[in-house]
Amino acid sequence: GDANERERVDAGEGGIGDERDDEPDDDDDDDDELNGDKLLQLKRNDPTVTALEVNFSIHRNYALCVDWKRKGDCIGENTHLKSLWINVYLELMYHPTEDRMANFEAFYKGVARNRSIRNLSMSECLISIGDMFTILSPFFERNHKLRVVELVNLQQHLSTTIKFRFTGMDNEGAARIVTALAMHNKLRKLTLCFGNTGGWCDALAQLLRNPNSKLKELDIGRNYIYDEGATVLGNALAKNNTLKKLSLYGNQRITSTGWMAFSSCCLENANSSLEELNLSENNIGDDGVAAFAAALVNNTTLEVLDMSYAQSVSAAGWGTFFNLLMNSNSALETLDLSTNHIGDEGVASMVDSLANMSSLKDLYLGDNENITATGWRTLSNLLRHPNCILEELALDDNVDSIRLEDALKPSTASKLSLEDLDLSYNENDDIINDEVVIAFANALAVNFSLQTLQFGSPRAITPRGWSALANVLCNKSSIDSIHVSNHTLQMVNSFESSLPTDLVSFLQLNQNSNKFEVARKKILSHHFSNGNNNLQELLEMKLKVLCHA
Repeated sequence: GDANERERVDAGEGGIGDERDDEPDDDDDDDDELNGDKLLQLKRNDPTVTALEVNFSIHRNYALCVDWKRKGDCIGENTHLKSLWINVYLELMYHPTEDRMANFEAFYKGVARNRSIRNLSMSECLISIGDMFTILSPFFERNHKLRVVELVNLQQHLSTTIKFRFTGMDNEGAARIVTALAMHNKLRKLTLCFGNTGGWCDALAQLLRNPNSKLKELDIGRNYIYDEGATVLGNALAKNNTLKKLSLYGNQRITSTGWMAFSSCCLENANSSLEELNLSENNIGDDGVAAFAAALVNNTTLEVLDMSYAQSVSAAGWGTFFNLLMNSNSALETLDLSTNHIGDEGVASMVDSLANMSSLKDLYLGDNENITATGWRTLSNLLRHPNCILEELALDDNVDSIRLEDALKPSTASKLSLEDLDLSYNENDDIINDEVVIAFANALAVNFSLQTLQFGSPRAITPRGWSALANVLCNKSSIDSIHVSNHTLQMVNSFESSLPTDLVSFLQLNQNSNKFEVARKKILSHHFSNGNNNLQELLEMKLKVLCHA
């Protein structure tokens, strides 16, 4: 369901509705209390209502007089609803009285009868997760239209007292949910965040091994999966040929042992269709990262790999990673190695390795503080390599040690098509000063691929720096100098209000895809604008040149 189509319904303690209607509706035979027009539309099976958000919170005094069961029944009997979001706010979680839990259970019994919902999202739960699953099991087992399920922060209700305690959902409840989901052959996208020890991995492996599964995207980030669970999942993925996107970020209890087993099974699968893998914020270690590199050598499907915040990997470990990738058949297009401990040694190996990886377009190296000026000068060799086709390079906090002119000047043989360069989000804004901007200006004089340049919000740039950048976009000293100026750069930062007027004007002119037109407008606007310029330059031109001028 499109988020724009979502109808928000605040349930309060009354189930569903923006307003309480104390008067019975003329069309309601049994005086059912309707809390808003949306509920009435839902009950009448209005085909225009296809998405619904239900928010349970404490903000009404008439809570217990409203029949939650009837509200759930309206959802259960509806045949047009496609997307349902159910949110339980913490204020209600802290006061789980028996009456409230009974009403909540009655609401879910009604929802369980629905067979039209394609996308279901549930956040928090007022009753035990085991009870909730038992109630909703008909929905999971018989709703064959279900495509996307998102279960976030579902907690196990461990106490029936007012003093409510939150812990991770128990493995039994989680496993029962995943086991039911494994029966859905048409499920496309699944997000699971149970916050427990990962005892449900066996059930998830059953889903991944299902030959009839159509699952394309799986997000199991920020769980407490251990080495055993990683091995189970890896073995299951070795037999899976449908999954395209997998997120395992923030599973820090998996050690290098678990990652070694996972990578060899997952990425060495000849039938693998995995295109995106997110391993950010994990305890991968030197042995683990080496195993991933070895598995990537002959992998021709993975296009996006995120190994940012893998701070347990040493500089030597990254050196091994890149050495193993040398002359590989990898199809990687995007590689995120930001916020790591890649040193000069790692950069040297990276350049030798990635220079032969002709598929790589986007490289993220921000916040690698162990790389010195020597390492960044080495990186410039990658940008000059004939096989380099980088389009986006993010360096973030490393700007203080980069030789910018060397990095952006392409060699004659280079295929460099770098379009976006991001140096924003620096902790120290003073790093980006006039000298940095002037260095970029010098580099841009011979670079005609860069379109976006992000500095962030630097405080240390004065009119002197901005003037140098404006001059490279339009050198007004002669017609020829304007003609050979940079007509490619289109954006410097996203805050145009902080830039000089002339620089903004040049950037806007450069947005025209017809660069001949851009040059013509700059010449007319800035060479002959005051009406007093010497026209001798035009008079001395040959006739065959003059017509083009």
